[in-house]
Amino acid sequence: MDPRVAPLAAILELNTDLLVNCLADVSEAEARRCLEAGGNNIAFLAAHLADTRHFLAKRLGAPLANPLARYLASAGSIEEILVWPSLEEIRSAWLRISSHLDQVLLSLTAEDVSQLDAHRFPIDDRTRLGMIAFLVQHDSYHLGQIGFLRRQLGKPAMSYARPARQGSPSGAA
Repeated sequence: MDPRVAPLAAILELNTDLLVNCLADVSEAEARRCLEAGGNNIAFLAAHLADTRHFLAKRLGAPLANPLARYLASAGSIEEILVWPSLEEIRSAWLRISSHLDQVLLSLTAEDVSQLDAHRFPIDDRTRLGMIAFLVQHDSYHLGQIGFLRRQLGKPAMSYARPARQGSPSGAA
């Protein structure tokens, strides 16, 4: 792994666990509930995060079939989702793409991440490294929203508890 990617991969790995923690003890109905003032719900945000990780894997040249695409492909907003994936489908898709993305990031070389990327994000760095950095921030932003929504449902705050891992990109055991 290019050493510039290592801290970004570590944050993505952390975020993988944090989303799983945010979904703990949330019912299907709670996950689909929107606040009175409006906005996205937990199910939409979690599915969007999994979808975005599929986008990143594809942009890095290692696409993985996205089982949530059939729910999200024709929806431009939360109001346009006609059929919702279950929380277990979202969780399963999240863990699968996250594991895949961990391996993709491990394989990246300095040359890989220095390549220009055609997508334009609101940062000056137009390389694949810049894309990864922006999408890590995007990941964290939406996790914060999910943590906030979780508290609004009367649930305990998101836990930072982490499962033990061997051979992870960040080197955590």
